[in-house]
Amino acid sequence: MPLQRFLTSLRAPAAAMALAFAAATLAADGGAPELEEKAVLGHVERVTLMPEGIAAEARLDTGASRSSLHARDVEAFERDGEDWVRFTFDDHEGGEHAMEKRLVEEIRITQASGQEKRYTVVIGMCVGERYAEPAFTLSDRSNLTYPILVGRDFLSDRILVSSTREYVNEPDCDE
Repeated sequence: MPLQRFLTSLRAPAAAMALAFAAATLAADGGAPELEEKAVLGHVERVTLMPEGIAAEARLDTGASRSSLHARDVEAFERDGEDWVRFTFDDHEGGEHAMEKRLVEEIRITQASGQEKRYTVVIGMCVGERYAEPAFTLSDRSNLTYPILVGRDFLSDRILVSSTREYVNEPDCDE
């Protein structure tokens, strides 16, 4: 019994230390007001790709640093001395959308199955009432549930993600 009493006596100071640490962190980051500026959305939402106006489902993933888009028939080409990419976005709802975007970069992803080359393009996107133009990696997401993965490059400073909610807001942006 003495050990149990000792452990119980540690709980209150440990909780107080955790609370103090959290308060200090918020103060160092500029405080809680920035949280009030962020929308709280579900881990699955409808989004709109802009300016094309293409609606699709997306998974909001705070664990992914970059956003990703399901692309087929990906082909690099040159236009007016710049590198571009032509591809078909499959929205997983029967829609196939031919797109051409300027190539931002080519990256190599290392996975257990080996290395994979992916092209990166910028596409405007509306999630809830938030609009931004993140860089998307073009990848084969045919075996995944959602054709779009929204990563921290879009979510940071805009959206908090609830792991228990889905379809909180329809896309509503003026961009």
